[in-house]
Amino acid sequence: MTLVVKDSDVSPERISDLAARRTVSGENLMITRYEVKAGAEFPGHRHPEEQMGYVIRGRIEFFVGEPERRYLFEAGTFFHFAPDEPHRSRVLEDSLVIDVFSPPRPEYVPEATRATTGTEH
Repeated sequence: MTLVVKDSDVSPERISDLAARRTVSGENLMITRYEVKAGAEFPGHRHPEEQMGYVIRGRIEFFVGEPERRYLFEAGTFFHFAPDEPHRSRVLEDSLVIDVFSPPRPEYVPEATRATTGTEH
């Protein structure tokens, strides 16, 4: 089933006072739009899903791998995290980021607009 939806029609999931995400999911792929404010931090984590992303605006400091390496992601930066690759981040400027996960992250599915049904859950 084809799904065409504007971001304003996807309910935001408030992660904290400094971060919100909007998620759309298909059977095998998930896309998430993060709006994050300077000062937001995402603690270290890993997940079995492959992750790719793109920074539309802003600057985010990422710490990736073991041992940890520091990267500065700015507007125009594409990135990829392999499955189970540890990563954490600190938002340096208000930012807008797109993340894509395959397969979809199960913990995000309940909040996602589902491409398979065209409805929000």
